[in-house]
Amino acid sequence: MPGRRAAPRVMAMSVTVRDALRGAPLRFLASAWPLRTAAYTLSSVAVGLAALVWLPAAMVLGALVMTPLLAGPLAAVERRRPALLGGPAVPYPHRRPDGPGLTALLRTRYGEAVTWRELAYLVLCGSVLLVVNLVALVIGLLPSLLFLSGVTSVLEAGPAARDPLVTAAVPASDVFMGVGAALAILATVPVLSYATAIAAVGHETLARMLLSADDQARILTLTRSRARLIDAFEVERRRIERDLHDGAQQRLLKLGMTLVSAQMEVDRDPAAAKSLLHQATDEARSALTELRDLVRGIHPRVLADLGLPAAVTDLADRSPLPVTVRLDVPRRLSSAVESAAYFVVAEALANVAKHAAATRARVLGRVLGSSLLVEIHDDGVGGADPARGTGLTGLADRVAALDGTLTLSSPPGGPTILRLELPCSA
Repeated sequence: MPGRRAAPRVMAMSVTVRDALRGAPLRFLASAWPLRTAAYTLSSVAVGLAALVWLPAAMVLGALVMTPLLAGPLAAVERRRPALLGGPAVPYPHRRPDGPGLTALLRTRYGEAVTWRELAYLVLCGSVLLVVNLVALVIGLLPSLLFLSGVTSVLEAGPAARDPLVTAAVPASDVFMGVGAALAILATVPVLSYATAIAAVGHETLARMLLSADDQARILTLTRSRARLIDAFEVERRRIERDLHDGAQQRLLKLGMTLVSAQMEVDRDPAAAKSLLHQATDEARSALTELRDLVRGIHPRVLADLGLPAAVTDLADRSPLPVTVRLDVPRRLSSAVESAAYFVVAEALANVAKHAAATRARVLGRVLGSSLLVEIHDDGVGGADPARGTGLTGLADRVAALDGTLTLSSPPGGPTILRLELPCSA
């Protein structure tokens, strides 16, 4: 229905803390980044203290054998914390177990290098990194601590120092020293803010290095994904061939026969020939519609001509549900990235309309650093499972072939969030 959807709106361009550090210094200091880096450092201290307590407990509870598995929850928290610095979460690095049961799980997990890197990272969090983060936190809070110590000194100086009627008795040298100390504290704020931010970036970089999937696992996953992708392309080729044979080809054949019949009737029965020509026009129009739908399913023209935001907006306009589109893609991306993102959104919206029992959906997207991030939200019943044939497995293979990730969060009762991350250089 006209007017039932909100007009597409462009979100403000998001940056990471690395982009902010490379930008104008005053803009960085006036932004929320110093507070966010302080929050990251503070939460790093909390994680370090948790690791310091939990790892010995895990060694006792797991009788050493289960310690790497028991360290998994803390590692999962660490993979999500980069969001405080504006970056995407670290993708889940582990493979599926080779079979059912605890033995298969242990064999798979302990055969992965990332399992032992997780354990080493948590040991670092509870030892060296804990000390470094405590120092960084104290350094970051040093101006506030100095200011509070000055206020405390004034309060302890006695009633005379706080009485406005006797402020003239305060020596001028003390006033100058107080002003000088305040200016010195203010002068240290930029340096200490940058120092805390650099420490937070260093910690986050180390976390990404140690908590990401190892190259061998990525290669194995990519190989399997590409093998499934080749099979999917073969199935798609046969579908296109079947649609052409059973649809447009049959209509074109019927169109040719109708035109031959009309040609034979032109001289003998012009009225019948005119009727046949009308029928041929309808058949040509139907064949053209089928061909247009088939081509749109392969690669939409609006995507090739106008780019991803326009193509997703067109999808939203054709959806039976109200869909809000908010995409911030300031430039054209490679055709492979745009195509993959488009078909992920198309499949997600189709699943929402068919299975989610939702009343509305949202498509949010932006270019963050060197990656394209797209999220599809709906307010449906949740419980989506790619294993039940929703089409997401094939899309995940297509995304994995471009070194991207596709994650699904769909608890029972909703909401469902499908998140796509693709490198813009794919």
